[in-house]
Amino acid sequence: MEVKQNNLIKSLREQPLIVVIRLEDQFFNISHKRTNLFLKIEKLSNYGLKNIEIGWDPNPEWINLILQIKNHFKSINIGVASITTRESLDSIRSLDINYSMSPFFNKEIHLNAIKYNQLVIPGISNIKNFKEAINLGYKIIKIFPASKLGINFIKELKDFKEKDIFFIGAGGIKSQNLKKLLKSGYDALIIGRELRNQLPDKDLEIWLKEY
Repeated sequence: MEVKQNNLIKSLREQPLIVVIRLEDQFFNISHKRTNLFLKIEKLSNYGLKNIEIGWDPNPEWINLILQIKNHFKSINIGVASITTRESLDSIRSLDINYSMSPFFNKEIHLNAIKYNQLVIPGISNIKNFKEAINLGYKIIKIFPASKLGINFIKELKDFKEKDIFFIGAGGIKSQNLKKLLKSGYDALIIGRELRNQLPDKDLEIWLKEY
């Protein structure tokens, strides 16, 4: 897990943004939705985006989908969002995924992830879970939901940290606020539902040109 954490930190220092794409309803039943997903990732790549997370799905076809995405978009650092159950954790073990994330802290999930050398970054919303995550060896922490917890929360975490921690903000992040939030203490940010159709708007286009 140490190597995967270091690799993700390196990638996010070069471009401190991850775009999350969640599969549409009936994705595996309607063929053109797969085509649309690949076109969307292609457009994000053309804009210069380096890190993309795909939402986990219990459909058995999901594993093959992720393998196809990884093989097709080798320049993109592909991760998986919403690892919250043992089923979802088990499904990524065969994928050689660089990173994945959970919206909250689940000690059992994280212990098993570490056991299998899977990087499942915990979502943190309180000091107690923050300390537990650090004790497990995490040096990347996702603050979620960042828009509701506010800037004071990350300042509070920084006061408690015993070592250098890489903070990722997620939840309600808008592209127009990327610069402000990065200056406020976040090391990287995740943008998803606030980005219409997960494609760059004008604010994100301008921001990406700087990276």
